[in-house]
Amino acid sequence: MQKHSQPNAFITFSTPGKPRVSVFSGQTIEPGFSGKRTTDAKRSPKRRTQQLNRRRVVKFAAASLAIGQVSVLGADARFSNSSGQPGQRLGKVSGRRDTGPSIHKQRAMQDHQHNMAAFGGRLAAPVERLLQPVPRKAPYQFDVLVVGSGYGASITAARLASSFRPGCRLGVLERGKEWVPGTFPDNLPGVMEESRLKLLGAGEGNLNNPTGLYNVQKFDEITILSGSGLGGSSLINANVAIRPDREVFLQSVWPRALRNREYLDPYYALAEYELGIASENWDSTNKMRAQRLAAERLSACGAHFEPAKLTIARSPRRDLPVLNRQGLRQRGCIDCGDCLTGCNVGAKSSLAQNYLPIARRAGAEIFPQVTVNHIEKCQDFYRVHYTFYSAQKGKKPQAKHGFTTTRILVLGAGSLGSSEILMRSQAHKFAFSPRLGLSWTGNGDALGFIRNCQVPTGVGGFSAYDSDRAPVGPTIQSNITYPHRSLAGRVLIQDGAAARAYCNAIGLLMRDLDLDRLQILLGMGHDGAEGRLSLDGEGKIQLNWPGLLESDYRRLIRGEFSRVGEALGGKYEYLKIFGDKMISVHPLGGCGMGEDLQRGVTNHKGQVYDGYLGGYETLPGVPAVHEGLYVVDGALLPTSIGCNPLLTISALAERCSSHLISEPSFADLFWPQIQ
Repeated sequence: MQKHSQPNAFITFSTPGKPRVSVFSGQTIEPGFSGKRTTDAKRSPKRRTQQLNRRRVVKFAAASLAIGQVSVLGADARFSNSSGQPGQRLGKVSGRRDTGPSIHKQRAMQDHQHNMAAFGGRLAAPVERLLQPVPRKAPYQFDVLVVGSGYGASITAARLASSFRPGCRLGVLERGKEWVPGTFPDNLPGVMEESRLKLLGAGEGNLNNPTGLYNVQKFDEITILSGSGLGGSSLINANVAIRPDREVFLQSVWPRALRNREYLDPYYALAEYELGIASENWDSTNKMRAQRLAAERLSACGAHFEPAKLTIARSPRRDLPVLNRQGLRQRGCIDCGDCLTGCNVGAKSSLAQNYLPIARRAGAEIFPQVTVNHIEKCQDFYRVHYTFYSAQKGKKPQAKHGFTTTRILVLGAGSLGSSEILMRSQAHKFAFSPRLGLSWTGNGDALGFIRNCQVPTGVGGFSAYDSDRAPVGPTIQSNITYPHRSLAGRVLIQDGAAARAYCNAIGLLMRDLDLDRLQILLGMGHDGAEGRLSLDGEGKIQLNWPGLLESDYRRLIRGEFSRVGEALGGKYEYLKIFGDKMISVHPLGGCGMGEDLQRGVTNHKGQVYDGYLGGYETLPGVPAVHEGLYVVDGALLPTSIGCNPLLTISALAERCSSHLISEPSFADLFWPQIQ
């Protein structure tokens, strides 16, 4: 293989039986590269597409191989930012590919065993109770069925089950599996094994692991990551709980009943209490200190710094557990930086640590590994068609198709999931708003990297293993905001961390194996919410947003990242592993709230509008709804909110649940609420 003419060092990654892949001067060189390049203008569109796809695969392979068998030539010249001797650095790189037991994992699993003792060992109910009809007097199996187990779904399940009259039945259907803290993947092969969809190559986007934890959906303009497990994205999020700016709710597309954030404040406070939210301590890690320094240097631009409020447990002693609000044992955070692949310490206050146990104590039946395909409306109940996937280690999951019935159906499958279910279910007399699938937003999410920072950062996670490195901290610890700008120009910029599983890949691509001078930035803002969801010929969800990649917002957020980079004395870069796309971990909209059928898919209570016969009841001006059909998740939000949305989704779920319990038509199911 011929080298590039420049005299820099290069690195070769090789795996037995596979061609060598070389990375040189920040660009990937395909095997057999001769130094000649054909210009895009001379290539045919087909040839150009093949070349781009090959480059994507090679770049991803190079990053992946960084955790495998590695041979390095000239490492000192290549990774000039890395500290320590080359042998020490390579030992660290090699060590990140391994996985194994640790005292922190052991404690997390013991705490989980203790917590689940009252539930028979796990939150999940025997699947036979779903697959086989249970004798009941009512013509439906469940009084309430909740689809999903993220923030909207889990909170709704907890509140409704806790308010039931005797004899009522509530079920929760979750497509992912139940996870035990201490068993989450912490190396790249483990993460790839838990990818729900196939990421590259033939069959890209097809089902890879039906019960996989990491759900990555790639579209033309944007790639979306969400969690798939009992607890939804709370299993792999960055834990940040924040209330949006008040001006967000003043926008005219929001229903009048919510056009003031104060209307939601009591529900925000309730969710904050249940989730155990607390602020991070100032300057507790290098990356947090670097972010504060950047904000101070940008103060003339209106930058404001504050520690983030997080849903994690803190404790003065690692050897002793703490009790959360619901009486469950958790461990204090060890600042390992692995929030985004799953907490193996037991510090993350995922929904499996709070709201789901509340629901389970109140009698809810929870069924993981169940994917809902579509629904039907019967006379006074709903028929829910699903696929159950058995999950046995080392064996291919077996699919069992079936259906069940329910009087009240709550969709909490996430922005894309709930929208997809409704789109698949539309029929002549089971019609929805023409707004279904519109006003979708990625919440302005953006990912950036600042290389060669002039201050230490230390963003490389080490998972649930003891380490002599400085603490990384939770994935996000601080916020930089610009409160004095108009709403359209406001952005939120947060510090980030690289989970241990992909430290090597990022270290390779950013030329900093130790990740000690790299600052990861996570941005949010107001992107205009012009995405459109639809179904392809196979009934799979599609997302289109022409113009997103050339939008004013994208230029704005990249400009803000560049400013932070200058303030840290470094250089801003972004990755193109999956193409030059936006990346979102906060998909919102698709079933947005509105005043009526023409302005929203649901009303402010989460009730789904009935599109049949013009969408109105017998009284003119009163929008008709499908009685007993609700959406309660991120799909409800009609705009971006410019900050991490978990707390807003939680507050809306608390409010929607309260309204549902108070509906006169369901008075036979729920005890009256005490005001």
